Amino acid sequence: MIVSGAERRVRDTPAISAQHESRCMIFTGQDTARALKDPSEISELLKDADNLVWFDLAEPTQADLQLLQDEFNLHPTAIEDAALVHERPKIENYDGYLLVVLHAASLEAGALTMHELAVFVGSNFVVTIRAHPVYPLDEIERRWLSKSAIPHTATALLYVILDVVVDGYHPVAAAYDERLVELENRVLGRERHHPQHVLRQVLEFKRDLIRLRHAVAPVRDILSPLLRGEFAPLEPAVVAYFRDVQDHALRVTDQIDSIRDLLNSTLDIHLSSEAHRQGEVSRQLTIIATIFLPLSFITGFFGQNFGWMVNRIDKPGHFWFIGVGAQLITLALLFVYFRYKRWF
Repeated sequence: MIVSGAERRVRDTPAISAQHESRCMIFTGQDTARALKDPSEISELLKDADNLVWFDLAEPTQADLQLLQDEFNLHPTAIEDAALVHERPKIENYDGYLLVVLHAASLEAGALTMHELAVFVGSNFVVTIRAHPVYPLDEIERRWLSKSAIPHTATALLYVILDVVVDGYHPVAAAYDERLVELENRVLGRERHHPQHVLRQVLEFKRDLIRLRHAVAPVRDILSPLLRGEFAPLEPAVVAYFRDVQDHALRVTDQIDSIRDLLNSTLDIHLSSEAHRQGEVSRQLTIIATIFLPLSFITGFFGQNFGWMVNRIDKPGHFWFIGVGAQLITLALLFVYFRYKRWF
């Protein structure tokens, strides 16, 4: 379960992000790291403040969770929250460490996928727990191992994780922004679409936006107590980085809110256009019914008095003037009245 390896340069460090595996890396400096063979050594390594332990669990088993409790001395309720699927994003302070729960977002085959990621952050250790669907750590690992001014501390690693997760929200929000433009063009276009199909699309769109906002908005509540130093003062070298992540999270939240408002406007336009279309149909049917109403009266009048007219209407002129002419005059009068009312 734990990947073995000897001390090596960072460029030779094996990837931490393989799915469905557990990885433990020991960092002793900016450039050196080694993979741990025996997980029972973790508790001893943590006694040295110069060691930074990064332990990653993907879809952990009960044995993996028990290992966390034994080696990192984590509280059972904290482990339970970290392993619980569909846990809300949050930050909680325990004795000597923090628990941060994040929801990362990605688009897989055009569908929104949420990834739950729990992070334990101590003075010299970071534990990441990834539930199904497993969130890849490739980008986190790349940024963490890159030559940068970010110090190799547990708090700095938390920043990298938050930064990658928040940066992942931007392409998802941009994709939904493009979908909104397509939906607006579809609603306002000349091509007719089934109203139920458009409504279904709008409702699915709104459901995804709500899920995405529920993931992004709590990031502000996670970062605010960190920046205020409620749990422990942040290292001066990383304060500006955390503020940058907070700014990005607020920007994505505002973008999602703007998309949601525009989506509501698009839905209102769609409902208004459908109501207008139905009104047009009703008006056309009313005009047709109004036209046939006097014609039905005329033909009914002659039909009811057919016996009386047989002996009195005996010339073609009578037929054309009284029978057909009355209907034509009625149609002309109706046409003038409709034009006066501007019904067409």
